[in-house]
Amino acid sequence: MSVFPVDSASKEPGAASPSLEYRMYLFHSGKVEVNAILGPTQNFVPGRGLRFAMAFDDQPPRVIDTLEHNTQRDWEETVKDSVRYVKSSFTLAAPGYHTLKISMIDPGIVLEKLVVDLGGVKPSYLGPPESYRVAENSR
Repeated sequence: MSVFPVDSASKEPGAASPSLEYRMYLFHSGKVEVNAILGPTQNFVPGRGLRFAMAFDDQPPRVIDTLEHNTQRDWEETVKDSVRYVKSSFTLAAPGYHTLKISMIDPGIVLEKLVVDLGGVKPSYLGPPESYRVAENSR
């Protein structure tokens, strides 16, 4: 997913910001790590990185700078894999249905994949395969 036009103005996370929502059932409470796999991009905003926001349910959006850890090693990994990995940790109070919301702040970010890890994701190249989902009306 990407924002168009690519030269859109930056926005604060909230009702006016473009966003994606993913509803999921999680069997455990506690720490949840979300690994956003993003298309590679240049740092084209002088003075800061490229940002988006994430939140579960009604939690306040957490601003995430995709270039916060832009070391030589990070750049090498991004070039090698043709993606940038950005990890964020959240805490959920209870198991059950939750909604992960990703909001645009800056244009130029391409979200390729999300991996939600409750502690059991095994290391793999570009993350695990897509989760199987059956639409409710396809049965």
